[in-house]
Amino acid sequence: MTSVVGIVPLYNHALTVPEVLSGLQAHGLYALVVDDGSTDGGADVAEQWLIANGARGQVIRLAHNQGKAAALLAGFAAAANQGATHALTIDADGQHDSARIAAFLHALPAECPEQTLVLGDRRTLPRNYPTARLCGRFLSGLAVRAACGAIVGDAACGMRLYPLAMTRTLQCRSGRYAWEEEAIIRLVWAGARVQQVEIPVIYRDAAIAPSHYQFARDWTEGTLVLVFSIIVRAFTHGRRWARDGSTRIDLLWPLGKRTSMAGCMMNMLAAFTLAVTGFTVAALTAVGAPIPVTCSIVAIIAWVAWRTNAPIVLIAIGWIAGIMAPVATLCAAPAIGAAWSFIAVRQRRSTGG
Repeated sequence: MTSVVGIVPLYNHALTVPEVLSGLQAHGLYALVVDDGSTDGGADVAEQWLIANGARGQVIRLAHNQGKAAALLAGFAAAANQGATHALTIDADGQHDSARIAAFLHALPAECPEQTLVLGDRRTLPRNYPTARLCGRFLSGLAVRAACGAIVGDAACGMRLYPLAMTRTLQCRSGRYAWEEEAIIRLVWAGARVQQVEIPVIYRDAAIAPSHYQFARDWTEGTLVLVFSIIVRAFTHGRRWARDGSTRIDLLWPLGKRTSMAGCMMNMLAAFTLAVTGFTVAALTAVGAPIPVTCSIVAIIAWVAWRTNAPIVLIAIGWIAGIMAPVATLCAAPAIGAAWSFIAVRQRRSTGG
């Protein structure tokens, strides 16, 4: 029998956490608020709200700020102690629509719900949605797809429904925001299925719901974790591939509808494959690297492409271009890769996703 508990990681969002708790109460979920060392009295606000509204729940206080991953893990442990099978996570800043909680619960299949991860996918994107942020979403989604094959629209969305037993066995390396992206990869490696639920994009004024994401620290950690995951996938034979992931036909060319999420991901992966191969071979040719060295490096690129189901025909194109016209390829490969990726992202934006 499926039992769901709501987990709210809290850090300095005293103004918005009551609204989030109200949403969990409306859906009959026990609320576990994990205060990650807040300094604005948010833990007290949550505790007082639970008491005043007769809501089922409790506040767990961490001694000091340890990052979102630590708050989630503490919540998972407490949820398991409550006898829950699944944990619905929702951020305390009010940027997730609690009305969509029911859709997450309904997304669990009748068969093997304990092996299903349900992810939020923030759509439809407003016209003023920052292009840089959209590119960041697709790049992280591309890395997740390369590492495990799962095609996800919003790898960083914090509104999710986790299968507790599987999730608590994960050995993730990240300790802050990147944990959520790494968790997708490792759950798929462990055999989990991925479902997605569309949720609206909600912006709150920074004075009410400040972001605690620190670009230099968190982006760097996230990039390193995702690159490490791709390397592990490429050079470890036992890693699983998502059941709904791309097939080996993608090794020849990025087929499929260009406006679909899978089509966009394959276009971006194709752009990266061409740009990396062309630039690398051109650089090696320009400096006069021995042919065995160039062949060895291209072989490594080809192996990573094979293991991540990238379109390997573009490796041959990049290799030929890099040898025949090294100077031109050095200049053109990054530009072509960036332009190709940008067009894919803009196509996806035009379809609302």
